[in-house]
Amino acid sequence: MSDEKLFVGAGVRLKARAWTRGLSRGKNVALVSEPGVWRRYGPGVEKALKGAGLRVARHLLPTGEAAKSWDAVDELLCVMLESGLGRDSALVALGGGAVTDAAGFAASIYLRGIPWVSVPTTLLGQLDSGLGGKTGINLAGGKNLAGAFHRPAAVVCDTEVLKTLPPRERVSGLGEALKYGLVFDAALWDMMTRRWDALAAGEARPTDEVVRRGASWKRRIVALDPLEMKGPRELLNFGHTLGHALESVAGLGVLRHGEAVIWGMRAALRLSVKNAGLSAAAALEADRFLASVPVPTPRRLDPKRLLAAARRDKKNRGGAVRFVLLREIGKAVVVCVPEGEILAAARELFL
Repeated sequence: MSDEKLFVGAGVRLKARAWTRGLSRGKNVALVSEPGVWRRYGPGVEKALKGAGLRVARHLLPTGEAAKSWDAVDELLCVMLESGLGRDSALVALGGGAVTDAAGFAASIYLRGIPWVSVPTTLLGQLDSGLGGKTGINLAGGKNLAGAFHRPAAVVCDTEVLKTLPPRERVSGLGEALKYGLVFDAALWDMMTRRWDALAAGEARPTDEVVRRGASWKRRIVALDPLEMKGPRELLNFGHTLGHALESVAGLGVLRHGEAVIWGMRAALRLSVKNAGLSAAAALEADRFLASVPVPTPRRLDPKRLLAAARRDKKNRGGAVRFVLLREIGKAVVVCVPEGEILAAARELFL
């Protein structure tokens, strides 16, 4: 298993004495969040940290993708320095994927690296962005193009906070969970498609199961390939090659991350039939389900711009566009895909 401790369950965000044990020798922590999350959950977590004997320096990042900028991270680093945090201090990131990405990145470079804890408050964060230690910010050329691998000392997935998620945020998170099913776990895919209405409604039991199983898959793969060098971790990018491209071309914030990944998975299913051996029947059945998921349809997208953005994907080697594709449901491979086929899939979906 991976090095970080994992805490899953209702109310675990308030059990700070357990998940901060041994975290900060100096007893100083930066508690980093954003305004909306802070109003709901910040005071409780701050109280829990103080109850665990820690001194807390609070800082709020901008809302959404604006948190993932050099300016926002620079301001956070200056606050940490002014608050007297040293190398024996730590950082706690409370929020969605933008907060954990940016705050984790700040922790990775502050005084050449301090420990941090990820407390993701979205389903997407609890399944993906809040785990694994891939931290970073956006550049003008695309998402997550500057960053560092800096794994959290602990990940705290409080399923109680998911009750307040807006429908689009829930669907965005479930999109990442569907990815785990398609790539690694056919039984998870089957469960999610059968119980989709319950999951979309936020029912506790199936949601808890999805979080536990999704987080377990993420940790298992990260443990095999912590720096994304050996190959297994690359499989987590199913749906992300065109998904990230779509987020960039549509404009940051137009689509939620998981919504873009659902579109990216639909493209990858099409490419999997010819390039990875997935049966046409399996691709059609999976695509029909994904098409039934309520996600916005991007308008007026130029497939050539999508291809240009896909060329900048971090998986690419030697100028070739690499995709994670399916041999069958639950089994994935990484292959180079001809650009003409990428364009054809994009035109089919978006024109």
